[in-house]
Amino acid sequence: MKHLLGACLLLVLASGASALPTHYYGEVSGSGSYQGNVDINFGWGNPPFALNGWAQDVNLWGIEAKAGDKMSFDVSSDDLFTGFSLYFGEVDLFDLLYGEFKNDADFGGVTYLTGSTLWDLTQSLAEFTFADSGFYTLIVGGKDFGGYDGYEYQMDLAYASVPEPAAFILFGSGLLGLVAARRRRQQQV
Repeated sequence: MKHLLGACLLLVLASGASALPTHYYGEVSGSGSYQGNVDINFGWGNPPFALNGWAQDVNLWGIEAKAGDKMSFDVSSDDLFTGFSLYFGEVDLFDLLYGEFKNDADFGGVTYLTGSTLWDLTQSLAEFTFADSGFYTLIVGGKDFGGYDGYEYQMDLAYASVPEPAAFILFGSGLLGLVAARRRRQQQV
């Protein structure tokens, strides 16, 4: 019985796991500090043809969110005017390779939700509420007038997940089961 329960648990966990696309820089998996590095200084502001074709012109961060979750963050850099755009959906690699990227509009199969303008070393997003459950893409890049040495940035992120009603139901039914089992034992004694 224990082996069967263990196998069922592994199956449930594996079914919820999804692989991040290889052209994504990383995954936002909760509150914390995330670091990134872009190789050029104009990818977010003026995307070239074959964006991310040879390097990290912009960074794509994947976010698996539930409706009602909230996110806030600050993106800062010492030497790059940072920019960000948030989309609902997964950005296809071919959209980047064919120069389809738009930092302030829908492109490919993704829907633009919000973003920033350039010309500041720090950009912020405060209390963004995810309207739908699903996969979101946060694109970070920047613009500067310097060389092409690579630019580092830091993203300090706060993420608040809304508890699912199903989790409460499962927890409550587990408690009821424990109470019922305890009463049966007391009645048998």
